Amino acid sequence: MALVGALALSGCLRFSTELTLAPDNTISGQFVVAVKQGTGDDYAMSDRDLARDLWAEYPKADALADATYSDYDKDGYVGVTVSFSDAPLTTFEPAATDWGVQRLGDEFVVSGPSNAVTKAAQNELPEGSAVSELGDAQFTVSVTFPGAVSEHNGSLVNRTVTWHLQDAPPELSARGSASAEPDRATPLAWFAVAVIVVGGLAYGLAGRIARRKP
Repeated sequence: MALVGALALSGCLRFSTELTLAPDNTISGQFVVAVKQGTGDDYAMSDRDLARDLWAEYPKADALADATYSDYDKDGYVGVTVSFSDAPLTTFEPAATDWGVQRLGDEFVVSGPSNAVTKAAQNELPEGSAVSELGDAQFTVSVTFPGAVSEHNGSLVNRTVTWHLQDAPPELSARGSASAEPDRATPLAWFAVAVIVVGGLAYGLAGRIARRKP
């Protein structure tokens, strides 16, 4: 955790979380853990090995032992993408030191402290410093709900709530339906196809009638 705080303070760390909640109380998604290119040299290892070590220290790493890894290299950051699917909802229960997700009736609820990683970095800042002084360090969380989102204190796009943890509120909060919304695009597509087919049949029938007329 001390290493995470040091990397955050130097603006060398990118840590993002993308979760998709399913009505059957499972979660799929991915974590990106990356450092600025060349950061690993300071620790006598490669950037990817450093990122893997950082992930291994994250509390969710043991619970997601079946996750798959792929290389991450973007915007000057190098590390790993950790992907998983159909993890039990209990894997992401809220804790005293970290945010999480739970189901309450027909809704999923996100709640808990913004992030233990960010708080560790904040504790290393001089008194009176602002969280924005973490420079280029990036901590983001995105949660996609099956249905409509009714409450949140992040930014909302469709059914996805995103928080940028450097300037997030002390507690993350979001609430949304646990029932999947029907895909409106599919009925519209079938309607369009039906109109085209019916129109084609009508045109063909009109042509036949016209040819039969004396």
